[in-house]
Amino acid sequence: MIEGQKESPKWGVTTKALVALAVMMIVAGMLVRFQHVIPILVLAPILTIIIVPVVQFMCVRMKIPWGLAATITMLLFVLLLIGVSTILGFAIVQQLQALFLIVQQFLLDLPAQLEHLSQHIYHLGPWVIDFSQFDLGALGEQVIVTIQPLLGEVSSLITFLATGVIESLTRIILVIAIAYFLIFDYRRIRAVLKDISIPGYKQDIQRLMRELLRIWQAFMRGQLLIVTIAGFLTYLVMQILGVRFPIGLGVLGGIAKFIPIVGPVTAGLIAALVGLFQPSNWFGLMPLGYAALIVVCVIILDQSIDIFLVPRIMGPTLNLHPALILVGLVIGASLAGIIGLLLSAPTIASFLLLGRYVYRKMSDLSPWDPPIDVLAERTPEDPILPRIWKIVKTRWNQGKKSQD
Repeated sequence: MIEGQKESPKWGVTTKALVALAVMMIVAGMLVRFQHVIPILVLAPILTIIIVPVVQFMCVRMKIPWGLAATITMLLFVLLLIGVSTILGFAIVQQLQALFLIVQQFLLDLPAQLEHLSQHIYHLGPWVIDFSQFDLGALGEQVIVTIQPLLGEVSSLITFLATGVIESLTRIILVIAIAYFLIFDYRRIRAVLKDISIPGYKQDIQRLMRELLRIWQAFMRGQLLIVTIAGFLTYLVMQILGVRFPIGLGVLGGIAKFIPIVGPVTAGLIAALVGLFQPSNWFGLMPLGYAALIVVCVIILDQSIDIFLVPRIMGPTLNLHPALILVGLVIGASLAGIIGLLLSAPTIASFLLLGRYVYRKMSDLSPWDPPIDVLAERTPEDPILPRIWKIVKTRWNQGKKSQD
């Protein structure tokens, strides 16, 4: 300390609260003002999380300096991105545009189709189905009001990618540049984050940061692999069935795995709509039967991925309840659009972890006894089809025992 200089006075509780509130208001204002930059700020760390293991492998196994390994990896990634976009980019965008045009046309015709349906009485064996007692036209309009905003946002995004090439290219370059500098200084950034501590809470901060990093790393790396496999398998299934736009449906089927429950259902319905309005098919089936065949194949494919791939790749990292996932999807979509929709699951898992910590501290309980960051011991639920099979099998065995 300089001679004669007094010790800096400590802040009181009121001062700390006012400073914290001011910082929160400034951050909130900046997020609102620069919300168009948020996707870039989100995508760059995600790309960093995905690429860092490759750099670590090159650094540890191949004895390449970290900076050189980061540079080589990013160059290879850029070359791969250019190659894939050159070969498949225009075909993917065109097919996705055609898919969403079909869906939009279906939604526009939905009220008229439902109104026509409500004017008829249908006989199904001994049952008589009279739709005239239901206001199906209003139901169709409500469905359009609910779905059209999100569908319009996705369609605008695809159109933007197709027409705003220069601006899209600028954003992609910016994301790659930010990710490169984050990867290049990854070790230094990680050391700085490790040094962040509040007196008495150093261990808590380190364990929370380690668990949060584990959640996002497992989700992004595992989910990327699942998305790639699901997209390729969906493309193969659509190609085998002879459905139009197999590349677009494959991309849609892969991206759908980012959005639990809702994503695969939506992708399957879109594939069924394409089959329903397709003029002909290889199997000579009626349009409704062909659409039903597509739905069955999509369900089998999705459940096979959930049964055989997801547990081995993802493990119990997130293990979220389906109801919680649906609520998170709605909130994420309303707050951050497509980005919020795609990242809702790991965001919910992160908030649950922090919520458990806050609850333990406010209840004067230790957050580490039992530890809140040990999730691997929990056993995730089986997918829906195995659960149904187990229930049917159990009831069948009970019935046989009662007969005996």
